[in-house]
Amino acid sequence: MLPPDRPSIRPTRRDWLKAVAADAATLPLGCFLLHAGEARGRDAVGDAKLDYREIERVLWRGVLDAWYPRCLDKEGGGFFENFSEDWTRQPADTKFIVFQARMTWTAAAVAAKYPRHRERFLSYARHGLAFLAGPMWDRRHGGFLERAAPDGRPDPNQLPWKQMYGQAFGIYGAAEAYRVTGDRKALDLAIQGFRWIDRHAHDPEAGGYFELLTGEGQPVALISEPERPPGRFGIIGRVGQKSMNAHIHILEALTALRQVWNDPVLAERLDEVFRIVRDKIVCRGGHLAMFSTRDFRPLDERSSFGHELETAFLLLEAEEVLGRHEAATVEVARRLVDHSLRFGWDAKHGGFFDEGPPDAPPVHRNKVWWAQPEAFNGLLSIARLPGQQDPRYFDTFVRTWQFFRDHFMDAHHGGCFGAVDEAGQPLPDGRAKASPWKAAYHVVRGLLFAIDELRKP
Repeated sequence: MLPPDRPSIRPTRRDWLKAVAADAATLPLGCFLLHAGEARGRDAVGDAKLDYREIERVLWRGVLDAWYPRCLDKEGGGFFENFSEDWTRQPADTKFIVFQARMTWTAAAVAAKYPRHRERFLSYARHGLAFLAGPMWDRRHGGFLERAAPDGRPDPNQLPWKQMYGQAFGIYGAAEAYRVTGDRKALDLAIQGFRWIDRHAHDPEAGGYFELLTGEGQPVALISEPERPPGRFGIIGRVGQKSMNAHIHILEALTALRQVWNDPVLAERLDEVFRIVRDKIVCRGGHLAMFSTRDFRPLDERSSFGHELETAFLLLEAEEVLGRHEAATVEVARRLVDHSLRFGWDAKHGGFFDEGPPDAPPVHRNKVWWAQPEAFNGLLSIARLPGQQDPRYFDTFVRTWQFFRDHFMDAHHGGCFGAVDEAGQPLPDGRAKASPWKAAYHVVRGLLFAIDELRKP
């Protein structure tokens, strides 16, 4: 049962994930990787055609059936994080808050989407939620722990440090679990997570959030002679700076929480982070300020094409939750996508490159798994804007899907490779199916969003 203070907010893109869809398990079997010529269905914008059922087959036969229930750790709790190319489980010395939260979110999102599989995936979401609320929560100081030992005990080597990136995903996973389960414990965990970051990490002077904290919650940037984290600590940003990567995922988490909890401080913080991302982190050229000073003056401007496409999607989604329709947001989202198309799109082979300078061809020309489904989100968000007549957004989505399907998806073992070269050959160090940084979340979110967009009349 939802709390009485739940806001009355009109449907958003995440609500679309909850629409009743055809059950993929009942689709005709056969090879789940269809050739482009077999895709049938309506025209969208432009000449490209694509049937949502093709994507749905890959979602189930190629992704979800490979991950679940294989990844569940029924003895230690949470999810196993390391699998080789053939899904042989590999040893691990910790469990990572980002991975655990992402797999919880994924299970909840699938439960919302597919009624026939709801109970099964709800059980996976509840399994993940129990680990987030138990071993991953710091009962002494509050906040999510960065890592726990494989058996669920706190990892003493990680206890002194917390990162906003991980805190954001803990909130995100718990909020989505609540949306689907209605379990007040999930909402309470998300609220506790938000209140902890707002009390300890929010920057009242410059806005946004400090990103690296001590275990007690003191921002390391405000310590005169801070102790540096140990080498094994996976810092996302730079000590004393604020990053694009942390703040777009804070935006994502606050957006998810705002949909299920009506709180004035949360609404204020969501608006604040939204404007920081839109007006300060997105640069005039359509690339991103990867790292900035405390008051968001750019220190490192780069093109990270997957992040550009993802940020366009997250900004448009957040604006819907905020109840706004500002022309500036559409302009910024389009600028991000157009910049990625100009510099990051591989017109010869398909797919998006990894990274490069702000306004020149990319220097990192390999292609990574997460950037392609984030391209689905960014491209389709622009393609479906009212009055959109430019066919290149949808056409590029179709070609990106085809590249991902043909070169990232492993038709033999299931799952997707982590990285391929320009032509689409899996790289030797990119064949593993799971690692602490490689969960199912990016792929499943992109496929679910694409399915819903293709199903629209």
